This record gives sequence, C-alpha cells and structure tokens, in this order.
Amino acid sequence: MSQRLRRINPLKELLALMRRSFLVLVYDRRSFNLSFLFPIVASAVTVFIAGKDMFVNYEGTKSACFVFCCAAIWGGLFNSIQIVAKERDSIRRDYAAGMRLGCYTLSKAVVQAILCLVQTVFLTCGLFSIHLIYGNELPENGLIFPAVLVEYNISTFLLMFAADGMGLFISCFVKKAETASIVAPYVLILQLIFSGILFNMDGISRILSYSMLSRWGMEALGSISDLNSIPLKINEQFSMIPHEAEEMFTYSDQHLIVSWLVLAAFAVGFILLGNLVLHRISKDSR
Repeated sequence: MSQRLRRINPLKELLALMRRSFLVLVYDRRSFNLSFLFPIVASAVTVFIAGKDMFVNYEGTKSACFVFCCAAIWGGLFNSIQIVAKERDSIRRDYAAGMRLGCYTLSKAVVQAILCLVQTVFLTCGLFSIHLIYGNELPENGLIFPAVLVEYNISTFLLMFAADGMGLFISCFVKKAETASIVAPYVLILQLIFSGILFNMDGISRILSYSMLSRWGMEALGSISDLNSIPLKINEQFSMIPHEAEEMFTYSDQHLIVSWLVLAAFAVGFILLGNLVLHRISKDSR
C-alpha cells in the first residue's frame, strides 16, 4: 500500500485510507460490538435511574442531562484514544514511503464521525423512551428546529465527536496504546469536576470550566430542556420557593448556537492538533 500511495492524488489517498480505517474498525469485532453496545446500555441506565423525573422536576432533568453528557464524552473518548497509537509503527513506515499524514488523520476523523453519528442515535433513543415509558412530555418545540429531538441529536453528536477528537489528539500525541488508556480516566475526571454541575465554579476554576467539553455539552442540553423553567422538586410541596435561573441554561437559540459552535471548534481544533503532533512520528526511535 505504501508504494501505491505515492502514485495517487490526495482524494484517492484519503478514500483508500478511509476504507482501511473502516475495515480495521469492523474487523475488530470486540471493539466494534462494544462501540454500539455502550450507547444502548448508557441510554437504558439513564432511563432507569433518572428517567422518571426527567422533564418533571429540575433536579431530575439536570441529572439525566448530565448522565447523557458523560455518556457522550465517555463514548467519544474511548472510540479513538487508542486507534492511532496502535498503528504507530505502520504509520511511520507509510509516512516514510510517502503517505500524507493529513490524509491519514482526516480519514480517521471521517470514520469516527460516522461512528459517533450512529452512536448518537442509539444514545438519544433514551429520551424518546422516557416519554413512552413514563409519559413525561419532552419540550414541545425546539429552539431552532420544530422537533426537539433533532436538537438533542445535534448536541449529543457534537459533544461526542468533540470528545472523539480529543481522544484522537491524545492517541496521536502518545506513542503507546497503554499510555493512552492510562491517561483516559484522568481526562474524564477533569471533565466531571470542571463541568460546573457537581461543584460551584468560581475564580480560576470557573475559567477552566470553559475549556471543558462537559460544560458546553451541558449548556446545550440544559438550554434545549429549558431547565430554568422546570420547577424544583421541593416546589411540589412548597410552590412559593423561588427557582433561580442559571445563565448556563439560558433558553435561547443564540445560546444554543454558541454552544454548538464551541463544540464544533473543539472537534476541529483537536483533529488539527492531532495531525500536527503526529508529524513528530519521523523522530520515533522505535
């Protein structure tokens, strides 16, 4: 394949590398099956644990959105965090023979985008299941699209693909798949801590939270769910207790679009950075 890549144009090279990436994904049966099993299980768990109170009270809806957010980040990160590191030896050989690293990185990103799209559909099925099982009504209209499920799918996809891009960057940066696996839990912990959901963020911690995918994912999901208008659980008994609106969950199309753009920028930025650091592969001593 290395010799063939020298003689074809960038588009044909990209298509050839996409085909190879797709075949690698499909033939790794264990990883392939887990890629689709995970969003199904995550969706079912969310429905079972938090579904009863989602769209009924603020706490239940916020918790369910956070679980969906974490599942999207977890799924996206583990889709890609080892894929480049596993192939590092063959990449180095192909690069020395003339392979364009830009085509290689883009091929991985495209295949991962398709995978994230399918996973997103499985994951967001839980939202519709909540309506079918518990009778909870989803927001009647979306902020931008008539069907609110479209906005949930777009938000989840962008969040998952941004996390996938982050995993791709880490996989390009490290030299061993084992190292990538060690790094992953720490990345997830940072995403949880600085999401702005589990703890109040002030000062430097608040600034750091804006660099977290989890925060922007929650801003998008919280806005679509119109969290600020959903009553607190305690309001069922004491309706006079006020529910203070949070700026993070502003119910407006502008706020949602900004969240989407930030997530998309993260995805593109991580992929570009991954390609940049991958060019160091010629200096590998292995």
